Amino acid sequence: MNSKRLRKINPTIKIARTIGLLALLISTILHSFILFSFNYNSDQLSIVTVFPIWFWSAIGLGFIFVSIIFLKKKLLLFFFGAWIITALLGSDEFTSLKRGLKPTVKKSKTDTDLAKPSQVLRVASINCNGRKIEAALESINYNPDIIFLQESPSPADLQIIKSKLLDPTVQIVGGWDCSIIAKGKLTKRNYSSLFYNHATGAMLTLEDGSTIELLCIHLESAVTRWDLWNKKCWKEHQIRSQERRDQLKQLLSEYEKFASNGPKIFGGDFNSPQNSNLFKIVSNEYTNAFSSIGKGIGNTFTNYFPVIRIDHIYSNSALQPIDASSIRTVHSDHRMLICDFILKQKNEEIIR
Repeated sequence: MNSKRLRKINPTIKIARTIGLLALLISTILHSFILFSFNYNSDQLSIVTVFPIWFWSAIGLGFIFVSIIFLKKKLLLFFFGAWIITALLGSDEFTSLKRGLKPTVKKSKTDTDLAKPSQVLRVASINCNGRKIEAALESINYNPDIIFLQESPSPADLQIIKSKLLDPTVQIVGGWDCSIIAKGKLTKRNYSSLFYNHATGAMLTLEDGSTIELLCIHLESAVTRWDLWNKKCWKEHQIRSQERRDQLKQLLSEYEKFASNGPKIFGGDFNSPQNSNLFKIVSNEYTNAFSSIGKGIGNTFTNYFPVIRIDHIYSNSALQPIDASSIRTVHSDHRMLICDFILKQKNEEIIR
């Protein structure tokens, strides 16, 4: 009787063991592939790296959980822990959360409340989601000195924004896909017509005579198909990744022709996460403000469920980033990125 009972139980045990081992194998292969993809970081693998690493870690943990249920082996906790470590060390979000759990950039409560020290230069960047003036107006609440707009409102709407800033020094350049609004004198830079829909540049002259070279960027949008089993899908992501890199490479090449050794700031909607190989072409001269100093979750897309940081602001060593936050919006599908800087020479005067 016992032998018959064992024969009935054994097939069930074998099936459970097979499921557990298969789940473990899939998780291990996936883990190796993800580590390779994020370290090699090529155009061919851009369909993988466009997702945050914690997304893949969650899938891997799911398979390990299944394996633990069916195999009931304590050794599997090692694989579970390996995925957790991968998610923590590889996640952009973990780095900024270590600095602080909440964004620290504050909104102005009244017209006279500047919400920032006078020596601080504040830069805001927001995608206006189909040229919505309401989205652009949200940036005014934070009293920025410079505003980068992508999917910019029309020139007429930009004049409305200027009037609401109540500052006679405010000037505007752009007015199609990219625009710059700033306090001071803006001297428009003439970039190649190739970038008509992707960039607007200007030299900003501040009240004290110092200048900052500005560039607002909106690179090619991401591919929206996710049928990973289809080779054409991988190819489309690869081509789009190459297109964005070529755009940024040419833009920065022209930007450097205009820029001197003085302060430089460029930023906007790059449609690429910070771990993308797109940013390998950015010179070490530049610092990503949020990566270096940002607090809280920095993801900017989508607004209501932010899973990825595709909006960025860079500066050179003439400016010191002191704060950066991703701010939830009402009228855009992106969150707004706000970064505070201090011009190095002014910073030295404050310290003395």
